[in-house]
Amino acid sequence: MQGTFGQVEFMPLPPRFAERVRAGSVVVGCSMIAAMVALVGLTTFLESLAHGHPFPDSLVEKGAVVLPPAGVLAIAVLVLTSRRCLRGDYLVVATATAARTALLFTYVLTLVLILGLFAVPIVFRLRPDLLTTLATFAFATLGYVAGMFFVRPSVQTLRKFSDHPMW
Repeated sequence: MQGTFGQVEFMPLPPRFAERVRAGSVVVGCSMIAAMVALVGLTTFLESLAHGHPFPDSLVEKGAVVLPPAGVLAIAVLVLTSRRCLRGDYLVVATATAARTALLFTYVLTLVLILGLFAVPIVFRLRPDLLTTLATFAFATLGYVAGMFFVRPSVQTLRKFSDHPMW
C-alpha cells in the first residue's frame, strides 16, 4: 500500500478522496475563518453597545478575549494547508504526520486558552461571553476533526471512496 519514491514515502489515495481533500480543506478552512471573524465582530459590536467599549481595559483581559479565537484561526489555517499533504493522488506521509502534530498542538493550546478564559474572572472582573466561548470551542473541535479526516484517513473512509478493491 505504501511506496517510497526517492526519500519521500507516499500512500496512494482513491482519486475521489483526494479531490474531497483538495476541495474540502478550502471550504472548511475558509468557512472557519469567515465564521470566527463574524463571531468576533458581532461580539465586539454587542459589547460596545452594552458597555460603551468593545474590549476590556486590561491587557490580560484583552488577551483572554482575543487569544481563543486566534487559536481557532490557526486551526483554520492548518486545515487550509492540509492540501500540501497531497501529491497528485498520493498522501505524503511525512507532511501528513507534521500536519497532524501541528493540528493536535494547536487544538490543545486552544482548549487551554478557552479554559483559561474561565479562570480570568477569578482575578479580573471580566465575565466571559458564554456564546462566544462555546462557539469558539465548537469551531476548534470541528476544525480539528475535519483536519484529522483530511490528513489521517481511516481505512473505512478509503474503502468508501475507492473504486478498486485495493483497500
